[in-house]
Amino acid sequence: MKCKQAVIWSLIHGKKHGSLNEKDVTIGATIPLVSALFPGINYYSIPGFNQVMRDCVLPILVKRFAHLQTIHASKIDPRATIEVVEALPSKGYEWQDSRRWMAKFRKILVSA
Repeated sequence: MKCKQAVIWSLIHGKKHGSLNEKDVTIGATIPLVSALFPGINYYSIPGFNQVMRDCVLPILVKRFAHLQTIHASKIDPRATIEVVEALPSKGYEWQDSRRWMAKFRKILVSA
């Protein structure tokens, strides 16, 4: 899936990039990113979605796009996109309930 680099930068930095409009940073706009990284993942509510973002999506984005942590907002091209590929599928709430799934996830985070 292609995603705006500014969206990934914003998620990593916890603040909206100046080139984005409000619809780019809504939950609705972020759901496809979550699904691309973790196909099949479920969350019951907005707090559940926020937990998925905090516990799964953000750590993967920081790992995969570490170079964006050190880039100033002015260096982000508003038209640039990044390819986001699957990190780890989840069967529903497996991300929350399965020690085995979480062990695989942690292994991904510490791998080179």
